[in-house]
Amino acid sequence: MAKIKVLQLIDGGFLGGGQTNILSISKNLPVNEFNIQIASCGGGKFEQEVQKLSIDFFPVNLPKVLRTKYLKTLQEIYNKEKFDIIHSHGGVAGFYGRILKKHNPELKCVHSIHGIHYINSGKLFRKSISKTIEQYLVQFTNKTICETVNDYMTAVKNKIAGKLNTEIIPNGINTGEFANLKKNFELLNNLGFKKENFIIGNISRFDEQKNQKLILQAAYFLIKKYPDIRFVFVGSGKYLKQMQDLARESNIEDYVFFAGEQSNLKDFYSIFDIFVFPTLWEGMPYVLLEAMAARLPIVCSALPNLMEVIKPEYSALVIDPLDMDDLFKKVSALYQSSELRNEIAQNAMIESTQYDESEIIPKIANIYREVMEQN
Repeated sequence: MAKIKVLQLIDGGFLGGGQTNILSISKNLPVNEFNIQIASCGGGKFEQEVQKLSIDFFPVNLPKVLRTKYLKTLQEIYNKEKFDIIHSHGGVAGFYGRILKKHNPELKCVHSIHGIHYINSGKLFRKSISKTIEQYLVQFTNKTICETVNDYMTAVKNKIAGKLNTEIIPNGINTGEFANLKKNFELLNNLGFKKENFIIGNISRFDEQKNQKLILQAAYFLIKKYPDIRFVFVGSGKYLKQMQDLARESNIEDYVFFAGEQSNLKDFYSIFDIFVFPTLWEGMPYVLLEAMAARLPIVCSALPNLMEVIKPEYSALVIDPLDMDDLFKKVSALYQSSELRNEIAQNAMIESTQYDESEIIPKIANIYREVMEQN
């Protein structure tokens, strides 16, 4: 029996949540049943990770300024490879993937919503046009996947997903990779920190959504009260320099390390004493699942999507992401109580087991099988 050929499509060449989702799917689908290929912006960390898996990678340009002329390369790939399913990830790829489906009706299309980010845009025109485009594309979607119940309800309410052909499948990680991490003292030393320092960590790209500014604002006061505290930020992005400037202008740059984009995230989780995630909006972030599996006490935003993953005051302390004082108080509470840290961390680790890839990826495989049976 011929394998089901699936092209995973995403626009960015960095290692974000959608890219991590693709890697997770690609590594864990049954190889005797599925043939996975990947198309994305080339030359970045994502392509490097794909190459490690020996999976066919096609560099494609999918600009956010949506133009059907950029479909040409995608159409050429389809003409040559004749994949059975295109699985698009995120809004930009969702446009190109589903227009490709429109031009090739025999092609099956699965679309994953990794957070409905434009809903949070202050630009009313962008919000309106994005919503209109998404509503139009529903007719070319065999199956939509939402990561959370909240996203499912939002998508159906806004008619950007069909109620009957949408499934809720959370992200999955290899929880075993993050279990029983031993503190990497060599990394700690390389960062210029001592073993007695108390490390507060954040792993996110630097943009408005991820809200690292709140951490730096709280850091100014936390360092004054607890001089052994240090901050480590892992990630890159358009706001990185702005945050570095803020740390310098606040005279806390000796207490803060900006590590840039890293692939050895487990080493960084191993040195964190607290994981802080004050994001303004989210889908289902992998870093939250990883921090839970790494048995870290977590402070995160009280957002509906995150509250589906954690239980407030049980597996994480939650904050208003616009309230610096709230973050200061929650970090202080964890700093001052090892008992509270251990309790929160242990509960988080136990909760993370339901998101193991062994539970999640078979659901994706079933989606592929189901759409292949559709006329």
